[in-house]
This record gives sequence, C-alpha cells and structure tokens, in this order.
Amino acid sequence: MTIEEELRTEVERRLRKQEELYGFQLFLPNFLSDHPDLFLAYTDLSARLLVEPKHLNQREVELAAISASTAMGSEHCLTTHITQAINIGITKEEIVETMMIASLMSMTRGLATAFRKLDELE
Repeated sequence: MTIEEELRTEVERRLRKQEELYGFQLFLPNFLSDHPDLFLAYTDLSARLLVEPKHLNQREVELAAISASTAMGSEHCLTTHITQAINIGITKEEIVETMMIASLMSMTRGLATAFRKLDELE
C-alpha cells in the first residue's frame, strides 16, 4: 500500500468514527478530507479536546463548546454540540444558562472595547 493509500484509508476510518459519534458527517472534517495532511492534524486536535479530554468530563466539554459556539455565533457548531449535550443528559435549562453566560460575556467584550475607545478619545 502506498503512503497516499494509507492516508486515504486513515481519513476514511476517522470519517466513519465521527459519523458514528455524531450521527452525521461534520462539514469541516468532511471538507478537509480532500487534504489528508490538514484533515489528520485537525482531527487529532479535535479528538484530543472534544472526544478524549484529559481534564474535563464530557458534560464540561459540551457546555464549553456550546458556550464558545454561542459567543461566536456558530450555528452549525451549536447544532452539533446541543445535540451531543442532550444525548449525554444535559438539560435544556443548563444549555440555556450556558448560552446566556456566553452571550453576556460576548456582549460585555464589545461594550468594554467600545467604551474604552470612547473614553480614550474624549
């Protein structure tokens, strides 16, 4: 088997594993699968942080992902991580509170930057 064939086999294995985990193909890894070097690096990092965290439990990982996705306005990431959160028993109330905290932090970041600039220019 050539190196290219080995890479393609590994890419396909990881795509199947992600589909088993999430129940569908995630856009970003699927897109990157045409670039095995980037795909492998991306999936190594995402697996380490989201699937096999060392210091957080899966509830904390999903709530952190929901929080970041909310603050960033990432609709597709929200869909993925809300679904995962519900699947592992996180309540709607916990998700809503997480989203509110993320939104508040995102809002205050913008306000703090804007008000500092206003103060600086007066």
